Amino acid sequence: MKRPRWPRSLALLTLALLGGVAVAAATWKLSLDAALAQTRDDAQRHLRFVAHELTGALDKYEALPQVLARHPALAALLADPGSAARRAEVDALLEDVAHDAAAAAIFLVDARGLTLASSNWRDAQTFVGQNYAYRPYFRDAMAGGSGHFYARGSTTGTPGYFIAHRLAGPATGVVVLKASLDEMEANWARSAGELMLADARGVVFLASRPEWKYRTLAPLPQAARAELRDTQQYGDLPLAPLAREPAQSLTALRVERIGTASARLRALVTEQPVQGRGWTLLSFTEIRGAEQIAAGRAWAAALGWALLLLTLAYLQLRRRRARERLAAQGALRAAHDSLEARIAERTRELQARVDELHRTELTLRATQDDLVQAGKLAVLGQMAASITHEINQPLAALRALNDNARVFLERGMQADAEGNLAAIDQLTQRIAAIVAQLKGFARRDELRVQPVPVAAAFQAAVALVSAEARRQRVTLDCPPVPEGLAVLGQQVRIEQVLVNLLRNGIDASAEQGGGTVTLSAEVEGGEALLRVADTGAGLSDEVLARLFEPFFTTKRRGDGLGLGLSISASIANALGGSLQGVNRPGGGAQFTLRLPLASS
Repeated sequence: MKRPRWPRSLALLTLALLGGVAVAAATWKLSLDAALAQTRDDAQRHLRFVAHELTGALDKYEALPQVLARHPALAALLADPGSAARRAEVDALLEDVAHDAAAAAIFLVDARGLTLASSNWRDAQTFVGQNYAYRPYFRDAMAGGSGHFYARGSTTGTPGYFIAHRLAGPATGVVVLKASLDEMEANWARSAGELMLADARGVVFLASRPEWKYRTLAPLPQAARAELRDTQQYGDLPLAPLAREPAQSLTALRVERIGTASARLRALVTEQPVQGRGWTLLSFTEIRGAEQIAAGRAWAAALGWALLLLTLAYLQLRRRRARERLAAQGALRAAHDSLEARIAERTRELQARVDELHRTELTLRATQDDLVQAGKLAVLGQMAASITHEINQPLAALRALNDNARVFLERGMQADAEGNLAAIDQLTQRIAAIVAQLKGFARRDELRVQPVPVAAAFQAAVALVSAEARRQRVTLDCPPVPEGLAVLGQQVRIEQVLVNLLRNGIDASAEQGGGTVTLSAEVEGGEALLRVADTGAGLSDEVLARLFEPFFTTKRRGDGLGLGLSISASIANALGGSLQGVNRPGGGAQFTLRLPLASS
C-alpha cells in the first residue's frame, strides 16, 4: 500500500514559510541597522559641524574682554567710581564696542560685584547699579583671571553666554561680555533634524523646539537645584524633566520617544560633547523613514525567497519529469504523442501569457499617454473661462470694426474702411495665435526626445496661463532666459509641466490676495533648472510628504483631481529629469524642473 505524501508536502511548505519569515526578518534587521547606522553617521557629522560652529561663534568674543581690560578708561573709572564724567566716557566706549562686535552687552563690575558702566546704559533695564557678585563668572574671574557662564539674564530675562576677564591694578574689577545665541537657535529651528544643547547638569538651554527649552534630560538632584537657585542661572523656571522613554526597536542603537508640542517623536539619539565647556549637543532623528526602507527591503527579500522556491520547485519538477520519462520510455512509447501534445499546449499557454503581458504593457503605456493627455485637457478645461474671455474681447472688437467698415464703404470713405480692415486682420491673427497655442498644447503626441529651446517653451506656457493670471490679479514675472539654452525633451510635455506649475503658483498667490509668480531658468552642471516660484502660503509638512501622490490635492472639491503634480513628475522622469518642490526662505513655494541640457 502506497503511503500518502501530503504530510511531507505540509512539512516542506511549513519549512518554506518559516524560511521566508527568517529571510524577511534578517533583511529587516540588517537593512534597519544599515539605515540607522547611516543616519547616526550623518547626525554625528552634523553635530560635529554644529559644535564647531558653536565654538567658533563664542571664541570670536574671547579676546575682546582681555583687550578692554587694558583700556585706561576702565581702570580710571574703577579708581574713581564716583566720577560722572569717567562713567559717561566708559558707557560710550562700551556702547560703541558692543555695537561693532555685535555683542548683546558689555559691562564693567567693581570688586564688590557692582556694575559701574554698561553698553546698555540707555535702556530701562540697564545693568548699571546691579550687583552680580553671586554670578559664577564674576567669582571665577576674580579668583582665576577669567570666567565663563551661560545663564538667563536676571535683569533683562534674556539668556546669553557671559565671558569675564579681571582688570589687574590698584583698583580691581571685572569686564564682562554677554553674547547672544538666539540667531544660532533660530537657525536650528529652520534646519532639518531636531537639536538641543544641554549644560553639565543636563539642563537644556538651546533647542530647535521651544517646548524643549529649559527642561532637563533627567530629574535634577536637590543639591543641583539649590546651586542653580544660588547662581540664578535660569531664574525661577521650574526646569521640569523632558518626557523621554526608551522606544522598542530591534536595533542596538539608542532609540527614544521624546515628547513634542503635538506628539511623541520616535527618534535615534546622537550626542556630541562641546569641548572645553562641559556642554552636550543632542540630535533626535526620526526613524520612521529608515523603518519604511527596511520594511520595503524585507518584503523584497520575502518575494525573492518565494521566487527562489518556485524556481527550485520548477527545476525539481523538470528533473522528476525527465527521470520518469527516461524510466518509462519503453513502456510509455504510446504516450509520447500525448506528452508532445501536452508540451505543445503548455507552450501555447505560455506564449499566450507572454502575448497577454505584452498587450498589457502596451495598454499601460497607452493608459499613461491617455493620463498625460487627460491632464492637458483638464488644464485646458479649468482655463476655459479665462481663455474664452481672452478670445471674446477681440471678437467683440471684430464685430464693431466690421460694422464701421460697412458704414465707411456706404459713405465712400475708402481710407477709413481700409484702416478698419487692417485692424480686423490683426485681431484675427491674434485669435488664430491663441487657438493655435491651445491646439498645440492639446495635441496627442508620442514621446520623442529632441532639443527644445527653453525660451520657446516659456513663451508658450506663459501665453496659456496669462489670461488666468490676469483674472486672479497675479503678476507673471519671466526674467530673460540664458541665450541659446536648450534641453533634451519634448516641447508640448515640457509646456504641460510648466503650465501645471504656473497654475498652481497662480492659485496659491491668489489665495493671499494676489502676488507674483516667477518663471526662471539657469544652468547647473549638465542640467537646466527651470524654476516656478510663488508668493503663496507655502507647503505644510503634510503636503511636502505627499506632494507627488496621485489624487492628493489641497484645493476645494471640483477645483482639481490631484493629478497635476503626479503627471508632471512622471513626465519629468520620462524625459530623464526630475521635479522637486520646497518652501522658499522668504515665503511661498518653489518647484524646480531639472532636465538634461541639449548638446551644442
